[in-house]
Amino acid sequence: MEDNLLRYDKKSVFTFIDLETFNLCLNFIFNRPWQVGIIQVKGDKIIDSQDIRVKWPDSPHLSIGREAAVITRFNPEEHEKLAILPEEAFKIFWPMLVNSDYIIMHNGLRFDLYLLKGFAEMMGVDWKFIMNKVIDTKSVAQGIKMNIPYRKADGTFLEYQYRMANAVVKGIKTNLTALGKEYGIEHDYEQLHHAINDLLLNLKVWDKLKYQLDL
Repeated sequence: MEDNLLRYDKKSVFTFIDLETFNLCLNFIFNRPWQVGIIQVKGDKIIDSQDIRVKWPDSPHLSIGREAAVITRFNPEEHEKLAILPEEAFKIFWPMLVNSDYIIMHNGLRFDLYLLKGFAEMMGVDWKFIMNKVIDTKSVAQGIKMNIPYRKADGTFLEYQYRMANAVVKGIKTNLTALGKEYGIEHDYEQLHHAINDLLLNLKVWDKLKYQLDL
């Protein structure tokens, strides 16, 4: 038994992050997060949780489509009451990423990371440290389902994740709902696309995936 594997790590801080955004564009000029959800885990315990709503008064062109609003349960009145300015939001969630040992996202390499990069650049801080910490559960699940395990001899774990993230195989489903149900995970699937609820499911999915990953 290799005690140094992540599945046995009880000392590191794992930060799960999820962004709900106005649309699916990867350019920060045209798309930004209106909700930032974060859960921090150490061992088997959640040590911190933040549900941050963000308003962008400098970008009046940003608006959420009707269909997207329904899917993500975006409530404009609730948002207006809860949302804080980007500078305030950034001060809450960014130190949590900086102080983490690992940053876990689902489909983060192909989506969330672009917007986190844009957010950091707007605030004038470096974002590249995330790359050495990121674990993308969608990429990991893709590798497992394709029967392509990570091997150190083939390069870095980040390189492996990018290869898996960009591999498209017909019939393989790696969205959170599919993974959760496949693993028999009990969860409120009706409330997905709310950042915190998505994170709680991703945490449960990660607890399954890590036993199939030699890292």
